[in-house]
Amino acid sequence: MLKHPEHVQHLILVGPAGFSSETEHKSERLTKFQETWKGAVLNHLWESNFTPMKVVRGLGPFGPNLVRRYTSARFGAYSTGEALTEEESRLLTDYVYHTLAAKASGELCLKHIFSFGAFARSPLLQRSSDWKVPTTFIYGIQDWMDYLRADEARKNMSVPCEIIRVPQAGHFVFLDNAKGFHSAVLNSCRRFLSSDPASYPLEEGVTSV
Repeated sequence: MLKHPEHVQHLILVGPAGFSSETEHKSERLTKFQETWKGAVLNHLWESNFTPMKVVRGLGPFGPNLVRRYTSARFGAYSTGEALTEEESRLLTDYVYHTLAAKASGELCLKHIFSFGAFARSPLLQRSSDWKVPTTFIYGIQDWMDYLRADEARKNMSVPCEIIRVPQAGHFVFLDNAKGFHSAVLNSCRRFLSSDPASYPLEEGVTSV
């Protein structure tokens, strides 16, 4: 996007990482954790590019069951409290498992882009003034990615920028609150979908910061 903005009309970033740097926003809790033996081990594993995907691949035929337990615990119900159907749960588990168990690709770059704790080694916040494309940031209100970093970036951007927060949703906002997420996306794309600027209003509870 920074190199070829001519190919992008409008950028939508959902719960994006890469805006916080370890030196600027490292939490006291994480610092203390890294000083423990558990934190040191996990930090070493991260720097060694040991990922959850490798665990799933290494478990062989036991991998699907582990993923099923995770998806049931994390995505057992929508934000409304309505449980996923048996078919929805099966499809989600299959999708997550095959994504994790596939041949390593994007995961190989994680340690080069982020330090332990998902802090960017080269924060996009420092390059926000170079942004050349209108952008919408979408976050779940319970997202562990901090929307305030996007707000800081917006102050340096010379292009239109909007931050939308979706209630009853965390980092996986598109699964936690699908209706609110769809509302945010359609609202972001309204100028491409209709000549009426009032089209595609945000759902109740979905807010533009």
